[in-house]
Amino acid sequence: MNAAQARRVLDVRADAAWDDIRRAYRDRIRAHHPDRAGDESAGRAAQIIEAYRTLDQARQTPPGPTSPPPAPVFRETIPEGGAPAVARLDADTLALAAPADEAFRWLMEAAHDIGEITYLDRSGPILEVLCQFEGEPATSLMITTQGRANGTEAFCTTESIEAREGPPTAAVVDLLELALRRRQIPAGGYI
Repeated sequence: MNAAQARRVLDVRADAAWDDIRRAYRDRIRAHHPDRAGDESAGRAAQIIEAYRTLDQARQTPPGPTSPPPAPVFRETIPEGGAPAVARLDADTLALAAPADEAFRWLMEAAHDIGEITYLDRSGPILEVLCQFEGEPATSLMITTQGRANGTEAFCTTESIEAREGPPTAAVVDLLELALRRRQIPAGGYI
């Protein structure tokens, strides 16, 4: 539920004072609480509670045009001459502590470890890698990057190019992440 939906549930204006929001919440929850209105109003009561929590959270969040994504936490240092630090943001997204052009170069290097690059567009920037894993169908890994203030995010999608389902995206991204981490160690160096 977003703030606009929450205001509609509580029937308050966008510029309503917090005291008015609290009052509207109390009035509505009293009227629709299952102890008072019966079990059939439980869904409406849950919706009112969610609306109040949404507006309370919005009130405590600093204003801004949009909330920026949380900054990735890079725990390791970058060895001299090695790849940038990498952090996993979610199942299909990596963050690299490097500007977009440098991160793209390192992604190309790592991609060679997991497959064959079949498409490259530096202006996009887009990178497609054909991956063939033992016992799995041939899979296309598509990587697009987005520069951020604190580094670069690499968004990954996979698709089987055969008639059967390919490996999960997270598993392929695991291999890409591992290939990047291996490049953080200079040749002949130690962690």
